[in-house]
Amino acid sequence: MKEKSLFKNSVYKCLLSIANIAIPIIIGPYITKLLDVDLYGAYNKVYAEFQIFLIFATFGIYTFGVREISKIRNDKEKVATLFTNLFVLSIITNSIVGIIYVIYALISSSGITTQIYLVFIIQIVANIFYIEFLNEALENYKFITIKTLFVKIIYLALLLLFVKKPEDIIIYSVIISFIVFLNNIVSYIYVKRRIKFNFKDLKLLQYIKPLFLVLILTNVEILYSQLDRLLLGKFVSDVSVTQYYIPYYLISMLASIPYSIINVSIPRLSYIAKAEGQASYEKTLRVAVSSLLFIIIPMCFGVAVLSKEVVFLYAGDKYENITATLVLACIIRIIISIESVLTNLVLYVNNKEKIIVRFSFIFGIANLIMDSLLIFFNILTPFSAMLTTGIAELALITTQYLYIKNKMNMKISLFTSQNLTYLILSICFIPIAYIVKKIDFGFYINIVIIMALCMTLYAGVLLLRKDESIYVIVNKVTNKLKLKKE
Repeated sequence: MKEKSLFKNSVYKCLLSIANIAIPIIIGPYITKLLDVDLYGAYNKVYAEFQIFLIFATFGIYTFGVREISKIRNDKEKVATLFTNLFVLSIITNSIVGIIYVIYALISSSGITTQIYLVFIIQIVANIFYIEFLNEALENYKFITIKTLFVKIIYLALLLLFVKKPEDIIIYSVIISFIVFLNNIVSYIYVKRRIKFNFKDLKLLQYIKPLFLVLILTNVEILYSQLDRLLLGKFVSDVSVTQYYIPYYLISMLASIPYSIINVSIPRLSYIAKAEGQASYEKTLRVAVSSLLFIIIPMCFGVAVLSKEVVFLYAGDKYENITATLVLACIIRIIISIESVLTNLVLYVNNKEKIIVRFSFIFGIANLIMDSLLIFFNILTPFSAMLTTGIAELALITTQYLYIKNKMNMKISLFTSQNLTYLILSICFIPIAYIVKKIDFGFYINIVIIMALCMTLYAGVLLLRKDESIYVIVNKVTNKLKLKKE
């Protein structure tokens, strides 16, 4: 197979992530401000519970498929065989979980909440056709980007056309579920034109154990932010789920751009680790880590210093009390980003699933214990729930880092002078924002000035220092412009 450029893949993933940000930025404030607070809270509570079922329905197939197919991507016959086995397993797991989900929905809810539960059945059916792992493993990022842009435009149009009243929560749920189905079925059709099923070599049982390990790995994540939302819905209120979800969603949505570096690096690093050896793997890993931190650190600090403004622009005055939670979410996002690197680009790529599960489970239980104490002392809030998750995540990455360094004897370039420079420059955003807001040029002008000053400081210093990450971008853009002129 012809090797695809890691830079081009990152560009496609970034374009995709930008679309995933731009459209929610357009439609998010509209939906958040329009929908009734209680109905939107009910939707978010149901969705938090639905995601638990979806994790079991997916059964780790996506994550397992990306890694395993990336290793054999040059052998079309092996790819077809593995794809067929995973697809058949997907039909089985989604069918079983779907039946259990319907029973749970009918027993545990009533009224409009039951209707929301039942609408989400569409997404379980759609999940059968969630074979994007094949496109990811084969690095078909151009198709993924074009397809997703097409689907997102339809999503935007449907919401603007049909969701017009505060009580339109069912219509909103139907549109969301339909878009998930459309996205998955288009990918399925694209893949099936290129990869044929091979039912002659079905060996479903041999995949159960490795998939179950991946399932546990994914399931352990429930003990972190997902657990927070579940407990808030059960012990506080439906609205508190939204108050937690909005800050978490906002920073997660923005983080999807730098996370594209992680996503495109997983199949490439899996291949390099197997085919090119340790030295080449560590070199590629170092570039991926620095590229991620180069973007994620200033982005999180930028959102934090403008947290009040971001909340107002996105949610209006309905959720003005979530500003502090957004600041905390920004800080935790940096920690989670490092954890994602250690988990996906180091431990997972090097087949350390059991270690991932063990550490994640230990600190997930720690988070559960801390949340339980918050409930016992009646101080569980969106902010306190997020704080316990941040503490658990920090303990997790510390343990992972020590294991990788001492047990795997690998060099992880996290605390380099380059990465520390990104952190120091980003901290400087705090006094800049404080001074501008103190002078007060007006709401919107403040935002523009703060962003301009922070970006100028950050990019200017890095250019003067001839930082590798920023010069990679500058050189790529310069070369593209030269080619166009020629």
